[in-house]
Amino acid sequence: MDVYLGQAGLVVGIFVGVTSIAVAFNRIYTNYSSQNYKKVELYRQLQKLCGTDASTNLPEILVTLRFFTRAHLTNKEIEWFIWAPGAFRYLPEYGRKIEFIEINYETNSFKWRSKFTSAWCRLWALTLMFIGYFIAGVLGVVLLMLVWKYFDFNGAIQVILLSFLALSGVILLALAYIFLRRFLTLLPPERLVDTNLRGDTAD
Repeated sequence: MDVYLGQAGLVVGIFVGVTSIAVAFNRIYTNYSSQNYKKVELYRQLQKLCGTDASTNLPEILVTLRFFTRAHLTNKEIEWFIWAPGAFRYLPEYGRKIEFIEINYETNSFKWRSKFTSAWCRLWALTLMFIGYFIAGVLGVVLLMLVWKYFDFNGAIQVILLSFLALSGVILLALAYIFLRRFLTLLPPERLVDTNLRGDTAD
């Protein structure tokens, strides 16, 4: 009984450790993505390149935009971020949340995409992401523990089997990290929806 409790404690400990690392990495990535990169100079360069039509110098604009986001923006989105007052500073965050949020051109603000407009839909999406993260994470840790416990080079079949288990464990942990990142993008406080582009939250 004590052996099983010890193994269960080890699984939980490893899982908590992986969670902490994933959260820390996500925060580091977010902070890194929001660094200056000479934002003022690049923004002025984008204004000159864009003018009133982003398609005029689109290749150069896309290269410059890579300093701020890796999301694929439409010409209309590019023009809006460059010319809407206060919008450009939210470009990196919008790029991370583009799957869930879109631009409301009528009010110069952000809104949920159609399938996420309902709070219940967002809650359901969060629940599914967390379940996927938990299952993939636990299975990944268990598989890697099995490989560690039974690791042996005696026999080609055993080596192949353990290699397959190790690869599956790594893939599952990578999948768990993806689920966790998607989960974190939907959480407050930086959801963008109801954000006043000029500074504070909308009244």
